[in-house]
Amino acid sequence: MTIEAYQQPIAKVLEYWRVIARHKWQTLLATSAMMLVFTVIIAKLPNEYEATTTILVDPQQVPERYVSPAVNSDAGERLNTITQEVLSRTRLQDIITRFKLYAELTPKVSQEEIVEQMRDHIRIQVRQGSGPQPSTFTITFRGKNPTVVAAVANELATSFIRWNVNSREQQVEGTQEFLSSELQTAKRSLEEQEDKLRVFRMNHLGETPDQTETNLQAMVALRSTLQANIDSCNRLEQERLLLTRLPQGIAPTGGGDTGASLTTRGRLQLEKRQLESDLRHLREQYSEKYPDLVKTKRHLEEVDRQLSELPPDVPETRENPTSEVSATTVRVELIDKELKRLNAEQDRIQAHLLAYQGKLDAAPVREQQMVELTRNYDVSKQHYQTLLDKSFNIEMAASLEQKQKAERFTVLDSAQVPQKPVSPRRKMLLVLTALLSAALPCLTVVGKEMLRAAVTTEAELKSLIPPGVRIVGLIPHIETSAGRRRNIVVGLTALVASFLLCASSVWVVWQMRPLL
Repeated sequence: MTIEAYQQPIAKVLEYWRVIARHKWQTLLATSAMMLVFTVIIAKLPNEYEATTTILVDPQQVPERYVSPAVNSDAGERLNTITQEVLSRTRLQDIITRFKLYAELTPKVSQEEIVEQMRDHIRIQVRQGSGPQPSTFTITFRGKNPTVVAAVANELATSFIRWNVNSREQQVEGTQEFLSSELQTAKRSLEEQEDKLRVFRMNHLGETPDQTETNLQAMVALRSTLQANIDSCNRLEQERLLLTRLPQGIAPTGGGDTGASLTTRGRLQLEKRQLESDLRHLREQYSEKYPDLVKTKRHLEEVDRQLSELPPDVPETRENPTSEVSATTVRVELIDKELKRLNAEQDRIQAHLLAYQGKLDAAPVREQQMVELTRNYDVSKQHYQTLLDKSFNIEMAASLEQKQKAERFTVLDSAQVPQKPVSPRRKMLLVLTALLSAALPCLTVVGKEMLRAAVTTEAELKSLIPPGVRIVGLIPHIETSAGRRRNIVVGLTALVASFLLCASSVWVVWQMRPLL
């Protein structure tokens, strides 16, 4: 590539610069005018303000190891749910109507579009704390009226707090109602199981497994009593046999009583010996409080008292042998009555033994039935106790909600009336318009010059003529005195007009300085 090829673009740039310099007054005037126009347009742009309120997610004030929270859902998820509720069409429509928002759009667009536009003007940002739960979140609203913007932002924050309280209360109330219903059902089921278990125990007294040991002890006692009864019967049978086989002519030995006294004393002495024998036998097996033992002791005491009240013994006489026969007959009758009583008692003991044996035999069947009833009762009892514990916990959690001790949303910083708009960004727009106002006239002048069918540079001329043709010389621009005066007048006019336009632009910028 030759040097001329490098010099050609440079020459073009220099020629463009000369063109701009040649039309400098027009360029300056156009730049000033455009700057004023753009500045006025920027000043007339509608302002948009933003108001932000910060809400603190205040955790539960009572440690969870003492009272479990009623609402265990994640605060972020609950915030998303509340956001959907607060930003619903009904809620936003109510705010739009109350604060008369978007009045200029009401006759032009539908209500759905206005609500959607308001949603676009609401921004919610969540800030995470040290843990997984959010610590704060901000609600920002954008609008044209700064006072209304701050009021709407605070109203949205109030709505978030109110919806959070309502949702937590509804969840607690719903949980309470559900647990109360389930608790009543579990209580009825437990009562039914208790009734079944009670009826079963009443219908099968002594047959349940827990009474087996008692039944065995009772059978042992009955067998001992039966054995003592049998021993008493054997002794009485022996005594009766001796009395019935005693020869009629042999009189009893030892001192005797006269008449009826002899018969009574002999009967009482025989009865005393029998009672003493029975008492010794009972004491070997039972304690002093056993009923039969107490009864025998009282009977023995009564016999001793009767013996002590009899008259003293008199010398023995054999003049009335019939008294001996009478005493033997009376004793035999007493032995018969006692045997009859003992036999009846044996039958009663045998019946009791059979009853206890039946209860012992039925114990395995009743145990199986008891296992099923007890298992159902235990399950119902455990279920009822679990629901009861949960019911107590939800009551404490509801108390926390009522006393505002649970997790809640609190306004940390309420929205203030903004002093400056956030849109449009007039500083940046002024810089861009200044550059644009300077660039457009220059580009217009250069473009107009390029559209002319004229050769303006030596390099351009060389590119058009054949290679062998040489340029002899250049004719310079000849300026006359009239042209010079005209240029001076045009320059002064353009300069004054540009100054006035720039001053106007500066005044407009000065007027809108609070918005920058």
